[in-house]
Amino acid sequence: MKNKALIFLLTLCFLFAPLSAFAAQADVLSETVAALPAPDDKLYPLGEIAGEPILASAYRPEEQETPGDLPQIGCRAAYVADPVSGKVFFEKNAHQKMYPASTTKLLTALLVLENCELDELAVVSQRALSLVPDGYVRANLQAGEKLTVRSLLGALLIPSANDAAFVLAEHVAGSVEAFAAQSNQRAKELGCEMVHFVNPNGIHSSDHYCTAYDLYLIAKACQQYDVFNTIVTSPSFSLPATNAYGRTDRTFQNTNKLLDTASAYYYAGCTGIKTGHTDEAGECLVSGCFSENINLLSVVLGGKIRGSANDRFADTVQLFDFVYDHYAFKLIADKREQLREICIDNATKDTAMLDVRIGTDISCVAPNKITPENVDTRISLPENLKAPIQQNQVLGTVSYRVDGLIYATNLIAGHAVEKKPYWLYNLLVFLGAVLLVFLLWLLVKKREKEKRRQELLRRRRMQQLRQRRQAQEQNRNRQNPGFHS
Repeated sequence: MKNKALIFLLTLCFLFAPLSAFAAQADVLSETVAALPAPDDKLYPLGEIAGEPILASAYRPEEQETPGDLPQIGCRAAYVADPVSGKVFFEKNAHQKMYPASTTKLLTALLVLENCELDELAVVSQRALSLVPDGYVRANLQAGEKLTVRSLLGALLIPSANDAAFVLAEHVAGSVEAFAAQSNQRAKELGCEMVHFVNPNGIHSSDHYCTAYDLYLIAKACQQYDVFNTIVTSPSFSLPATNAYGRTDRTFQNTNKLLDTASAYYYAGCTGIKTGHTDEAGECLVSGCFSENINLLSVVLGGKIRGSANDRFADTVQLFDFVYDHYAFKLIADKREQLREICIDNATKDTAMLDVRIGTDISCVAPNKITPENVDTRISLPENLKAPIQQNQVLGTVSYRVDGLIYATNLIAGHAVEKKPYWLYNLLVFLGAVLLVFLLWLLVKKREKEKRRQELLRRRRMQQLRQRRQAQEQNRNRQNPGFHS
């Protein structure tokens, strides 16, 4: 009876075990698919396929290596960086107070672009013209002349016309003083650390100053406007005839020698941007360059003219060469390649080995010696991933630490992972249970049979023993007829 009860209980356990296991597993699977743990809350939302890598943290200059010998430049201050990632390639007194001269006009252009339409008409006032001191560059603007904002921006940025700067300041803010206040406020919003401008063009004043780093931030903001980039890369510019000036002879050449193909300073890939000079400020240049997939912004201030050489151009060329000689735009991780292969629980045999890939290529500017093999790679995947998994499903994240910057993207499934069929799984378990119960039944039957055999043997032995005793007693009686036990 006890054996039958044990068999019955075991049968129930084996029959219901697949169902309970499947139910528990279904809960785990739903949680895994819907809410994989996020390794970094700054990364892409889970379930969203990354379109491009992101910078997972701020630039860490202390982790950046300096390749080779740094350039020795003549300018007193300089700053060269990648405006996209913020990676700094060179700096010299970048946070020191300096006079910006006409590089001031970059902030003027930014405020104009942010507050005006390009086809707006601005009127040239006599007051604006009278504010330009003798010896400073003009665009020969005429009082009462009406010019579009686009034309005035060309005059501001190509020949560096100071009269155009005053006209634009009055058009935006009503007065030069109000425009200076707006300029300082906007610079603060950009993160500038030491900007204090009193005019829109950089005419020298001891109260008009900034740092090389400040000008980098301002130029970076200006480059967000296509019209700005078009103007500052133009080799020349002409003002149209207007109501107060009927000729079209106001044509000016760009003062940036890095754009001049006939100049010894010509630099292929240069994208402008703005020159500057006063006796107190020295030779100044804010310039951009895009070459070999590396984007650069350079600021040099406080240079000198040394014979036929000008520090602002010579130093900038030297700084650009330094970056392009020692750095390259590299593919650090290829989304077409398998990053890792893992075995998925409860998956079919054909799909159980899952290739894990990155959601997008990881490319960045890195020193020449850095290769995909020696990049610090950190993978974050949840443990015990279970089927089913869809192709391209986000599984986790991966980050690459490259020369002071961390790039991150999603880890995705390279193919779909199918779950083992539930009916087959239960059928196999059921058959196994039946087989086990049958074996237990055979064991019980065998034990019962052995028990009966042992009992039969015991009875036979008892019978034989009684027979021997009876035979012995009969034998004694024959030998002693008068004896009775």
